[in-house]
Amino acid sequence: MITTARLATWWHGLAARERAMVATMLALLAAFAWWYGLLGPLRTLRDGAEARYDQAAAALQAVEAEVGALSHGDATTPPPHPQGLEALQQRVLDSARIAGLAPSRQRTAADGTFSLEFDRVASPALFAWLGTLASTDRIAPATLHVERADGQLRAEVGFTGVAP
Repeated sequence: MITTARLATWWHGLAARERAMVATMLALLAAFAWWYGLLGPLRTLRDGAEARYDQAAAALQAVEAEVGALSHGDATTPPPHPQGLEALQQRVLDSARIAGLAPSRQRTAADGTFSLEFDRVASPALFAWLGTLASTDRIAPATLHVERADGQLRAEVGFTGVAP
């Protein structure tokens, strides 16, 4: 006999009361499987997503606050730019040297742009130096071009307003 035929014969052999109890038991078993097999994991995934969203929102607020502080600056104290454009160029070069960065090329154009090129530089060192320039010296690059090269970075950092 085919299994479904045996099952149908067994089902019809039960009393109406037994069929109601078996149907109720199967419905409860299906609800249990649905609850713990589907809703439980979905709830866990939702809670994890909410936690990641909260962390990302907090990080976004912190970054926006820092950007606002950098863009507006402190109105009571003037930015600590050196006197003269040559001094600004020297400050950028000195800060790169202090950060342990040695530019492979340095170019100064007639229009007052000054650029440093780094052939092989570690990412943390480069961005730490740029962060230090922005936070302590309030000097930000006008252009920044970065490429990956052999596990390190090749970067060109350009500054404006520096005379040749």
